[in-house]
Amino acid sequence: MIYEFNQTVSVNTLSDLRESVGWSRMENEYKSPLMTSYYHIAAYDKDELVGYIDCVSNGVTDAYIQDLMVHPDYQGKGIGTDLMNKMIGYLKEKRIYMISVVFEERLKPFYEKFGFYNMLCGQMETYSSN
Repeated sequence: MIYEFNQTVSVNTLSDLRESVGWSRMENEYKSPLMTSYYHIAAYDKDELVGYIDCVSNGVTDAYIQDLMVHPDYQGKGIGTDLMNKMIGYLKEKRIYMISVVFEERLKPFYEKFGFYNMLCGQMETYSSN
């Protein structure tokens, strides 16, 4: 597995990975010049993008980990765990005070092993991005 840190990932490749995990492609959103990332990590098997994690942050007090994805053919092989460990390690190194992540209830055991605990939050989608 090859990991690339904060390197450009093509919109099409990223959209293909999103689609493989059952998410909307969001191609138009990823093409927007307003779309920025504090830090992201891509995992490749040869030239194929098989895993990805992104983080948005103010760079000081808070960071939000988003878009952890592993292609279904590669799930269960530790790639998601590696991506989380690398991201959390980076954010701790940068002395970010608080790290948040939103996840589905079924994924709670996965996120608890990194030290995340439940807090009350809400989320709303304002449009369909298919």
